[in-house]
Amino acid sequence: MQRRRDNTTQRTVIMIITGILAVLLLAFFAGVFFFSGHFLPNTTINDTDVSYMTEKEAEKILTEEAEKYSIDVIGREGSGGTITAGDINLKPVFNGVIGEFQKSQEAFTWPLSFSDTPEFNSDNVVDFDEDRLEAALNALGIFDRNREPEDAYLSEYNSDGGYRIIAEDPGTTLIRGKTEETVKEAIELLKKNVDLSEEGCYKEPGITKEDATLNTLKDNLNKFVNVKLTIDYGDNSETVDGDLIGQWISVDGTTVTLDDGKVKEYVDSLAKAHDTFGISRQFKTHSGETITVRGGNYGWWTDRPNTAVALAEAIRKGESGEFKPVYFSEAKVHGDSDIGNSYVEVDLDNQHVYVYKDNNLVVHCDCVSGKVSAGNFTPDGTYAITYKERDATLVGETYSSPVSYWMPFNGNIGLHDASWRSSFGGSIYVTGGSHGCVNLPKSKAAEIFEQVEKGEAVVVYGGKQEVPQEKPQNVTELTEEQQLALLQLILQQQAAAMSGQIDETGGGIEGQ
Repeated sequence: MQRRRDNTTQRTVIMIITGILAVLLLAFFAGVFFFSGHFLPNTTINDTDVSYMTEKEAEKILTEEAEKYSIDVIGREGSGGTITAGDINLKPVFNGVIGEFQKSQEAFTWPLSFSDTPEFNSDNVVDFDEDRLEAALNALGIFDRNREPEDAYLSEYNSDGGYRIIAEDPGTTLIRGKTEETVKEAIELLKKNVDLSEEGCYKEPGITKEDATLNTLKDNLNKFVNVKLTIDYGDNSETVDGDLIGQWISVDGTTVTLDDGKVKEYVDSLAKAHDTFGISRQFKTHSGETITVRGGNYGWWTDRPNTAVALAEAIRKGESGEFKPVYFSEAKVHGDSDIGNSYVEVDLDNQHVYVYKDNNLVVHCDCVSGKVSAGNFTPDGTYAITYKERDATLVGETYSSPVSYWMPFNGNIGLHDASWRSSFGGSIYVTGGSHGCVNLPKSKAAEIFEQVEKGEAVVVYGGKQEVPQEKPQNVTELTEEQQLALLQLILQQQAAAMSGQIDETGGGIEGQ
């Protein structure tokens, strides 16, 4: 009984499946039969949906579309407009093309077309008057705008950011032949719009803002002109920035070259403006009188060649910040009164020495300067303490004098104690003075030794000068070769002072 029931169920299932298959097969062949004369689902011709239509139905709807057809011509900067079918006398012309499209579809594949989008495009389904098209384009005014394209280029230098790229101007000049052909092809395909810029109908600039060569040149230029260096000259300062550097560079292709000669010229101008070595100075004495002190070896003296090299190197490296020149000689401060607030004043008229620290008089005493009658006078001028030394021996041709405190400031001329003297000041120096140094009482020499520092100014003035002095020249008036010769002489004098030897070319180190 159970077996008979199971057999009945199986037969029923088989009959149902067979029926479903029969229905599906019938539906498939019905679809094949239907789509043998109709377009498959999702089919378009020139963007017009012709799904499930026969050839005639498709031709009819395409004719209707053609009669109401229009195309938007899109130009730059809001130019362009609409051309209608009537403007160009557009009419459908099929010549069997629609039937060929329909026959080309495989009816057996109709189930797959629901997930597909068959598209047909043809330029043979419409005809229009090309002369009227040309007139319609002219009527839109798109050819009347004729601003020529301009290449991208580098701006002028601007202190805020250096050089920048000015973007190209695409202009509004259409290529007539290209434009007419592009619009014609769009109409043949019954397109709804055509963008003339996207289709490449305009004249284009040759160089854009993305141009690699232009960007490389900009970067290379900005590496130089975006440098900003400040040179401290006290109350005044000099700035080396793009305004100056732009005058020192040259361009060859994308290569930017710094002119070392122009950098050197600039350094020369700085030295002439700010160097003070050997100049005449206005000096306010202990008595309040303002006098002029000529010459000496004190002041700012720029090493022009090495400063020019260092400045050029900083610019090439793209460094910014504070730049310090290379100096042969440095003063305490910049400005008209470059001796600062701590210095030594030697009044040869009154044979007295005054030592100031931060504008306060801390030591003063009588002295004995160079022997005028023998031509060993102490030269006036502004000098710098070369160094300080304890327990030195000053050696001459006929003497050897040990001193406890030795402070040279002018070659082998300096301040020191003179234990062999019992008196100082007055007119001793005229006939009983030194070989050129400034002799001091030992106790005062000790005090002065503790107060003065290397590089500190020593201002010497007055006194009897029976033999004409040859003053050191202002270095700003010397050629580079003359400056180097003077530097060599000064170094020789300093070396002689440190070794205790007399400089035969000038004043010496006195003996007893």
